Amino acid sequence: MTVLADTHCHLDLYPDYADVIAEIDRLRIEVIAVTNTPSVFRHCVALTRSSPHIHPAVGLHPQLASQRQHELHLLPELLTETRFVGEVGLDFVTQDAMDRQIQQRVFSTILEQSASHGDKVLTIHSRRAAMEVVEMIGAGYPGTIILHWFSGSHRVLQAAIRFGYYISVNSAMLSNQTGRRLAAAIPHDRILSETDGPFVTVGGRVVRPAQVQDVVVGLATLWNVDLLEASARLGENFRRIVPCA
Repeated sequence: MTVLADTHCHLDLYPDYADVIAEIDRLRIEVIAVTNTPSVFRHCVALTRSSPHIHPAVGLHPQLASQRQHELHLLPELLTETRFVGEVGLDFVTQDAMDRQIQQRVFSTILEQSASHGDKVLTIHSRRAAMEVVEMIGAGYPGTIILHWFSGSHRVLQAAIRFGYYISVNSAMLSNQTGRRLAAAIPHDRILSETDGPFVTVGGRVVRPAQVQDVVVGLATLWNVDLLEASARLGENFRRIVPCA
């Protein structure tokens, strides 16, 4: 059976999360449920405990780094409870130099602590900071790197591919020409599907993990292959990261 996977979803932020979880289980969608601060990770675990298809991730969103950097002390223990880390990274929409420095310090700590375990899967935010993110991670990182909703340059994208990273693509990325060009430049064995729900809307409706199928449709069109082939390729990529899925 082909795996349908949403590798970046804020499941705990859906107001109707119970319905979303039921839908995930009914459709057997594999979901990496990212969190925005370490202190909410166990809450996410509790919400999703009944589902074998949901993989909670411990994170500290870069836009919250300044306010929640004091939560970094929770990370070492929480990293023993999950293989998944996210949402983490850098967001340089801010022009505040101090905030950027804090983000970099927090991200560096997360990278170091995750690397000490050697097998973590990190889903990483890099808005207006793709080059900085790739430079901080570098080549040969002892874990799996997924650049979520990548919007950097083709040069940085090619560096990320050389370093062995994956790129996750959502409906919003495929809805514009720039995003489609970037998606077309990603090797088929390095691409993953995501929704970034509930922060993405399509047709005025909040995207749920079930709508990750729209990404499969979009990539099938981009690759000029049928849906089964596109789905199989994405499923193989996810199984490489999460073999038991």
